[in-house]
Amino acid sequence: MDQVISSSGDQSEDSFTTVAPYYDELMHQVPYRMWVGYYLLLLSHQNIKPKTILDVCCGTGTMCELLTDEGFSMSGFDLSAEMIRQAKKKAARERKDIRYEVGDAAEFEMGEQYDAAFSFFDSLNNILEADHLQRAFHKIAKHVKPSGSFIFDVNTAYAFETELFNQENLKKGNSIRYQWRGDWDPKSQIITVTMNFWKSGNEFTEIHRQRAYKDEDLREMLAKAGFGEIRTFHSYTLNPPRYKSDRVHYCAIRL
Repeated sequence: MDQVISSSGDQSEDSFTTVAPYYDELMHQVPYRMWVGYYLLLLSHQNIKPKTILDVCCGTGTMCELLTDEGFSMSGFDLSAEMIRQAKKKAARERKDIRYEVGDAAEFEMGEQYDAAFSFFDSLNNILEADHLQRAFHKIAKHVKPSGSFIFDVNTAYAFETELFNQENLKKGNSIRYQWRGDWDPKSQIITVTMNFWKSGNEFTEIHRQRAYKDEDLREMLAKAGFGEIRTFHSYTLNPPRYKSDRVHYCAIRL
């Protein structure tokens, strides 16, 4: 499974800034349409037919754009102002009516409720403190209508233990080259990823961190926030997670 650069939870201010203008270029081989299809499958599995959807930690908005094309009314927010700037620029260029805001997952206020919310690409792993993630779940619940859907994915500890983040693409012909190395701390359950990039003769580095959360902890936090009917899947399937699942999707209903 290819790892992507997920967008922000409580990352440092330097995360998703320098790399933001090149984010879509780095992600050009990512199967976004497959992810949209899987999201729609999970909604169908929940028997949810939303009209309005909130993208939590939306990055540069590619999922919002594709779901807009599917007929949904989309909104999204992200902690990175630069990522949101890129998302707004793309939406304007494509003449897509999508609302984008800058906001922390634990503090955002959109001023409305949605039929569904989702957060893909392990964005919530970027939230390193459990109390911060708990507050994020409460905020998301506040923004989802009763009986609405909340779906998200997370990287597992297995993914970090097996060096999922150790990747590189250093071919000279590429317009942007990169080398990533992860340092996994089993005690804190946090991986620190040093990401080096080379673009047009310039070199820059970003440091990203993610935390692995136990299934029982995520379920408890979701329940405290007012979500129920919690189900988990080995990502991109309808099969239950297994020991070697490196990514798991959670599906919940707002009670």
